[in-house]
Amino acid sequence: MTDTPSPHIRLARDDELPEGLQGRGDNFTRVFGHNAELFQRWNDWYRPLIRDGAVPARLKELVRLRVAQLNACDF
Repeated sequence: MTDTPSPHIRLARDDELPEGLQGRGDNFTRVFGHNAELFQRWNDWYRPLIRDGAVPARLKELVRLRVAQLNACDF
């Protein structure tokens, strides 16, 4: 087994983000914020998954966090 470092995406600095995304401070924005169109399309797809449905958004988020934890996902 080799000691290969895990890949990392450079987070955008605030001054690299479109004006509407500056100052948010979260890593998600700093990853997707490099491309404002991609960021908007992601949100258009993702928001209904979180807000709609029979399962409350809070429970969906807790499940998402637990799955990330079980898979050693830091993001």
